[in-house]
Amino acid sequence: MQELDVGKNIYYNESGPSLDMGRLAKNLISKLWIILLVGAIFSGAAFAIAKATYVESYRSSMTLGFMTTQYVIVKDYSNSKDSTTQYKQETKFSSGNQISYYQYLIKGDEMLYKIQKTLAEDEVGKEYSTSFIEGSLSIEETGIDGFFQVNVTSTDQGYCERALKVVLKEFPEYVQSYDNTISIKVVKNPTAPTIANSDDATTKAIYGFAIGAAIVAFIIFIITITTNTVLTLDNLRRDVNVTVLGSVPLLEKKSGLFNQKKKSPQGSLLITDTSKVSFAFVESFKAIRTKIENVKAEKGYKAFVVTSTYEDEGKTTVAVNIACSLAQKGKSVLLIDSDLRKPAVLHAVGVKSDTRYGLIPIIKGTSTYVDSIKFIKSLGIFVLPTGGISLKSTEVLDTDKVKAVVEQARKEFDYIIIDSPPAHVVSDSLVIAPLADGIIYNIRRDYAKVSEINRTLDEIRGADIDIIGAVFTMSAGEENSRYYRRKGYLRYGGYYGRYGRYGRKKKNSSGGGYGYGYGYGSGYGYGGYGYGGYGYGNGYGYGYGYGSGYGYGGGYGYGNTPQNKEPEKGNKIDNE
Repeated sequence: MQELDVGKNIYYNESGPSLDMGRLAKNLISKLWIILLVGAIFSGAAFAIAKATYVESYRSSMTLGFMTTQYVIVKDYSNSKDSTTQYKQETKFSSGNQISYYQYLIKGDEMLYKIQKTLAEDEVGKEYSTSFIEGSLSIEETGIDGFFQVNVTSTDQGYCERALKVVLKEFPEYVQSYDNTISIKVVKNPTAPTIANSDDATTKAIYGFAIGAAIVAFIIFIITITTNTVLTLDNLRRDVNVTVLGSVPLLEKKSGLFNQKKKSPQGSLLITDTSKVSFAFVESFKAIRTKIENVKAEKGYKAFVVTSTYEDEGKTTVAVNIACSLAQKGKSVLLIDSDLRKPAVLHAVGVKSDTRYGLIPIIKGTSTYVDSIKFIKSLGIFVLPTGGISLKSTEVLDTDKVKAVVEQARKEFDYIIIDSPPAHVVSDSLVIAPLADGIIYNIRRDYAKVSEINRTLDEIRGADIDIIGAVFTMSAGEENSRYYRRKGYLRYGGYYGRYGRYGRKKKNSSGGGYGYGYGYGSGYGYGGYGYGGYGYGNGYGYGYGYGSGYGYGGGYGYGNTPQNKEPEKGNKIDNE
């Protein structure tokens, strides 16, 4: 059942545990190696224990025939005058239901004492307890009425042979003392002691494997029915109160010697690399791009934060590819990496790191906005990296300089895409999100719990931040297709190092070139990018930009800038 929180307009799925057989089967198959491994461990342990604890047991046996003799009265009426009474002897074999009777007699106290005494006389200095003797004796049926097998079983081979001989000597007489109609005859003489048991190591190993595998399978079963994650787009639409921007599929695995591709310097899957991504992968981002453009047309939004519930949900891959997709349509796009704890954008686009340039150096005052922005030629996008790692990322991001960077970028770019940390893990997203217009929320298939996703979305909405929609990542294709997750694909963080700075040139251009500006006096100035850049100056200073225009004082100069054109000179990076 779903309940609506009217105050915050959020749906919560409160349905109890349910079983999805398809998901259970997939989980069992994906964890088959664990099932087999644990089963093998249990099997090996059971085998070793069986071998270590095995003690040989011996048995001596003999077969006895039990018969009952009865006298019956027979009257002869052949003489018409007087009848004649005669006695006739009949012998019957004991029935199988009398085995409990003989079992009780052979284990009676008197019989046990007789055996104990005789054994003590035969073997001076060694005495067996009556409980030991009782445990070693047994009588079982042979399948033929009147014939029973008497056994003596013990780990002492000599005891078996001696005890059975005592039984043969004492038991018939002992039985007849209770019932003189019973006679006992030996059918098979006592056998020499033979091994009566085996270690059963193989059988126990099989049982051990079955138990170990069953335990793991049961755990997987419990996890499957108690873990409520998003499995399909229908689940997402039903259980999470968020608009769906699109679905990014897993990629079909290419196997075989001739399908191996040369390793790309880029650390993530990009729509510009058709050798690594599928047509469906590319088209999914085109569909997402269209919806983002519609949002801009309707609401005027141009700055978007990309986040997720947890790491490894694909936010960096999504952020980079959204930027690339917009750039392919001729838009000027700035991609900002605001994940100061685990920056990943530069690695994703295949650019070396350099701690001299980026958000952190800008905040510290050791670099400028203009110097820190990199143009990625092969992708057609601009990137503002973190410029290092900071464990105090929340405090660093919550500064006026970061706000100034975003505000300046709004003036110079058509779109700003900000890659931020996972919203459920750290609060950085809630710090950077108010600087943007809306949030693009990543939801990875079968990863975060629905309750955790809704709770995180609740926190974001509680901060009065607009969530424009969700991107469903790692969505499954056809059930019978083989899919895989490339290393680096949809991976959060894990990319450390120093950022590189390539092709940085500061030469004047008489024509419309790649320009940048400076501000002097009490304020600051920023330069634009593309043909005919422009500069701004605040206070009593002045600004200038390389290009077709310039401005002084509080004014500005500008030239018409064709969108998304590669700069001829300046802060350019060629990562092809």
